[in-house]
Amino acid sequence: MDPTFPLLRLPDNAIITVLKNLRLGQLFDFSLISSKTKNFVTSSGFRARNVDINIFSRPIYVTVYTQTSQLTFAFYNDQNRIDMNRPIAAGFEYEYTKIRSSTLFNFSDWMNHIRTIFCYTSPPNICFYGCAQYEIELLRETIGNVNDLYVSSLLTDVMSREVLKEFNTPNKLVLDNNPFEEVSEIQQIFIQNFKTIVFYDFFSLDDMLLINIERANLYHPISQKQFNQFLKHWIRGSNPRLQHMLLIIDRADFVNGEVYLNGIRCTAMKEEANQDICRKHGLLKGGMVQIRRKDGTPAVIATKFLDDRLYIHLIVLH
Repeated sequence: MDPTFPLLRLPDNAIITVLKNLRLGQLFDFSLISSKTKNFVTSSGFRARNVDINIFSRPIYVTVYTQTSQLTFAFYNDQNRIDMNRPIAAGFEYEYTKIRSSTLFNFSDWMNHIRTIFCYTSPPNICFYGCAQYEIELLRETIGNVNDLYVSSLLTDVMSREVLKEFNTPNKLVLDNNPFEEVSEIQQIFIQNFKTIVFYDFFSLDDMLLINIERANLYHPISQKQFNQFLKHWIRGSNPRLQHMLLIIDRADFVNGEVYLNGIRCTAMKEEANQDICRKHGLLKGGMVQIRRKDGTPAVIATKFLDDRLYIHLIVLH
């Protein structure tokens, strides 16, 4: 028999010192013993910087990220019928061994437990890869508000629309496909005031002009003509909330592989200013010019060729 150590007989500060040297899986296991051990883990100072929920048809994965480590839990891994109110075990790995908790909670109570012991009060990030076995409304009631929302192309259009209907207030929305049949419906997404949208499907100039979001990463290639048209509208005052837009143009759309800002006044950037902007925004060094709105607001257009595509960043300066 392995020797045991009477940890709970130590002074409180000594217990917390021991806990600070445990791995996340050990901490989690320890927190399930009693209310007292749960409080000790909560007091040990492990704080999650992010909690991600990844929803597949089965299972649901919840990953806790601290500054130095991470721990992933699996729920509903062995159930054909998903009942969010049913008490279930939490599965996780410790030192390459799969462990199932002997404690059973429903999913809402598991989330509350994880939030408590890892001192996490912000909304989680949630990614949908499959959800046909779940009631989306019940998921939203269980999870509450979310920070980042990712809707995968693996979902049907019907399921995607239901997810977007229920989880309608994210900080960041990542949308692989346009699941709507009417143009006005996807435009309702663009006019919302998220901080960030990442969109991979087709979009028109009209869609671009409706964007009411601080950062927009639009990955479906557009023409140089559409880019120039948008810039002219922006200079005249469109998209007042926009701070940073990423666009892509196929190399085949260029004459001699160059970008022409037809009818747009721009000035070259000094090398030092170019480097500062690239460093601040995490850009690869490439071409860069400065433009201005009619109200005097400055912005830069940074360009970089990668894999026969031109990546364009429009960044508003302050």
